[in-house]
Amino acid sequence: MVKKLSPTLRQVAELSGFSQASVSMILNKRSGVSFSEETVRLVLAAAEQLGYVKSTGAKRARQLSGKKLIAVFCPNISNPYYSTLVQAIEQSAWEKDFQVIVINTYRSPEIEARNLSILEEAEIAGLIFTMPPQVPHALEKTNRSVPTVLIIDKGSSINLDTVVMDNYGAGVLIARHLLELGHRHIAYVSTTLDDANSMRMRRLRGLEATYSAECPEGSVLVRARDVAPREELQDLFIEHHVGFELAKGCLKDRSITAFVAVNDMVGYGVIDAIASENLKVPNDYSVCGFDNIFPSRLSPISLTSVDSYIIDKGHNAFAMLYRRLNGVKEDTATPNVITRVEYPPRLMVRGSTARARDPGE
Repeated sequence: MVKKLSPTLRQVAELSGFSQASVSMILNKRSGVSFSEETVRLVLAAAEQLGYVKSTGAKRARQLSGKKLIAVFCPNISNPYYSTLVQAIEQSAWEKDFQVIVINTYRSPEIEARNLSILEEAEIAGLIFTMPPQVPHALEKTNRSVPTVLIIDKGSSINLDTVVMDNYGAGVLIARHLLELGHRHIAYVSTTLDDANSMRMRRLRGLEATYSAECPEGSVLVRARDVAPREELQDLFIEHHVGFELAKGCLKDRSITAFVAVNDMVGYGVIDAIASENLKVPNDYSVCGFDNIFPSRLSPISLTSVDSYIIDKGHNAFAMLYRRLNGVKEDTATPNVITRVEYPPRLMVRGSTARARDPGE
């Protein structure tokens, strides 16, 4: 005889149309939160229809612990951008007595999908993605039972709550800064450039569009190298290595007077490649990056970079998730509304950029 499985909290959430966190709080009559009568009625009706019975014992303990646990997805934490972002999320989470676990995906769709499936079954309270999802359809499905917030590019069309940055505008800022300094021919160096890495592509598009419109006689040389998930896992310094490798190849072209790195870590590799040829930054080459991670402001590096408000984005992402967990969105007249918070890019000019040398020198 096959034993019939008991209905789960997730199934009640899917049937009622509300988040798993809100359904749990209603069915367990959690104190300190309130929901509209209609919300409560729909949840209770769904539970009754399915024959849901509150869990007991070990499973019940796991559900209770999951209410105070959120997962943060990152590509890696070797880049200070992501480690700073995670710590900012933890700062806000700890104030509300939440714990944070970090999952590194190394931009692997398989790792991402597998962990999403595991966390759904673990009945975790919520998720924060610090990068564009590799399997957006799976994440949108997870969001129906596990509240989710993304930290991504403004150009993304994914239908979830997001904290966004205008990476196209960031590319425009750097392009105009370099043009003002007389740099007509520049190189853009990057790790994997494809649609799954939209932030990198949008930075490039901002650069290219600005040069095309404001300096049609100029050029943006694009050099990129694909990095597989296993390589990113095995090599803690892969971004620096890519920056170094690609910049070395570009140094043969003396018409180039400036480099734009896809992020600051790649930018450090560019700086080291220039130094390896007994050339100087910014006398021989100017270098710019994106993210404004904390080492970039240190005097030995002094990298011109676009500030991406890392700490503010982390705090805001958790605040947005916390409102979801407390039923704010479900208790409104428009439960399907999507929240987007945007941070405008800001250029931090430092010692790595200067007037362009004569291209013939």
